[in-house]
Amino acid sequence: AHALHAVGPRATKKFVPVSCAAYNDEALAARLFGPMEDGLPAVEEARGGTLCLEDVEALSEGLQARLLAFISEQGTPAETRIIAISNARGEGRKAEDSLRPDLFYRLSALKIALPPLRARGEDILQLFTRMTEQFSEEYGCEPPQVSAQEAAQLLQAPWPGNIRQLINVAERAVLQNRRGSGSIASLLMADGEDTQQATTTEGKPLKEYVESFEKMLIDNTMRRHKGSIAGVMDELCLPRRTLNEKMAKYGLQRGDYL
Repeated sequence: AHALHAVGPRATKKFVPVSCAAYNDEALAARLFGPMEDGLPAVEEARGGTLCLEDVEALSEGLQARLLAFISEQGTPAETRIIAISNARGEGRKAEDSLRPDLFYRLSALKIALPPLRARGEDILQLFTRMTEQFSEEYGCEPPQVSAQEAAQLLQAPWPGNIRQLINVAERAVLQNRRGSGSIASLLMADGEDTQQATTTEGKPLKEYVESFEKMLIDNTMRRHKGSIAGVMDELCLPRRTLNEKMAKYGLQRGDYL
C-alpha cells in the first residue's frame, strides 16, 4: 500500500491506515474524527495524503454519515485521497450492501478487485522469501531454506487468511528454523484449522479448499514416510488422535502406504 506514494503529488505525504473492525464504535469515532487524548485523529493526520480504511463495511451508520460529510467538505479535486478496503465475502455479502448508497458511490469511483493469495502463483514464493528475510534480520538468524517440496506446498495452500496468514507463517518459519525444529507443512496445517464458513470469489466454499489441501498434505506426507505414523505426526505436528481422525475423515488408510 505504501507504494502508492512512490510518485505523484502525495509522494511525500502521510499514508494513514485505520482498521475499522479493530475498534468499537466510540473508539473508532475518536480515532477517525477525534478528539484523541494523544496525537491527531486520522482525518487530520492524513490531510493532504492518503487515508486507508480497512474493513470499511464495519462503519456504523453514524460514522458513515460523518465520513461522507468529510468527503463532501473537500471539494474537487480532493485534498485527501481515501482508499476503502472491503473484506466482505461470501454469498450475498458485498460492501455496497453494508454502506449507505451515497457513501458507496463516492468511495467506488475506482474499484480494484484483488485476487486471493492462492491465485497469485509465484508471487507467493517471492513474498514468503522476502518476509522470511525481513524476520531473519529482526531475529538475528538465518532465513529458512525452502525445499522444492515446501515451495510446492506454499503454492498449493489455500491461504484462507491471505497476506496476514502469509506474514504469520513466514515469521513462525523463521522462529522454528532458529530452534532447529518444525516444518513449513506443519505451519500450513495449523493455519487451516479454524477456517470460517465463507464462499470464495471462485464460487466454492473456502472450507472445501482447506480440506482438499489438508487431505493432499497428509496423503503426500504419508507416502514419503511409507506409512510411518510417527514420521507423519512429527512432520505435521499432529497428535496421534488428531491424525487418526483426519485420516478417517478423508478416507486415508495406513495400509495403502506400506
